[in-house]
Amino acid sequence: MVENRQAYRKNLISSGQLYAAGELLNFIGYDVSVKGMSVEVIPGSFLADAEDFENLVKENATVEIFVKDLMLTGEADIIWVVNEDDAIHLGLEFKNVIYNAEKLWHKRRYFRKSKRAPGLLLADEQKFAFESINISVDGMMIHLVEGDEVSKPKDAKFSVGFVVKIISQALSIKAVAKIAWIDTETKTTMGLRYLSVENA
Repeated sequence: MVENRQAYRKNLISSGQLYAAGELLNFIGYDVSVKGMSVEVIPGSFLADAEDFENLVKENATVEIFVKDLMLTGEADIIWVVNEDDAIHLGLEFKNVIYNAEKLWHKRRYFRKSKRAPGLLLADEQKFAFESINISVDGMMIHLVEGDEVSKPKDAKFSVGFVVKIISQALSIKAVAKIAWIDTETKTTMGLRYLSVENA
């Protein structure tokens, strides 16, 4: 019986999607069990290698997932990250998941669709203008932009883990957030995870 269950886990391969740090990534899942699964993730723009995922786990290991063939959606924790044969492999442990929930995933994904709106980011007595790229219940992806009476984007000296304040009348939000990741090329695109939120 145990051998049959192990074979079942090894043979079940499913495509799916993973949402973390403002990015929606595709994956191939395998070794599925009732407790979790292993996945090979297709790199994204900002979560592009194993090191990016290792840094993400240090801040918040919880991600949202949808496993197509199982019609499963919900939350999972990343419990390990491995770079093997130039591919990113993650071990996921299910937390709060629902089966037969494809429609629910599409609704949650719709909520995270691109939403561009202006706002202000406050840090160390500096004020920066930003435009949101997408938002979710947990945070948002933003890009610093030029603006009147604000610091220039090139003057931003942020690092992962830095705590900032954000205000956006267009999004009706005022929040304290932690920088979850920063695009290493532009230095001005970043993912923010809310620590506390109130209506603006």
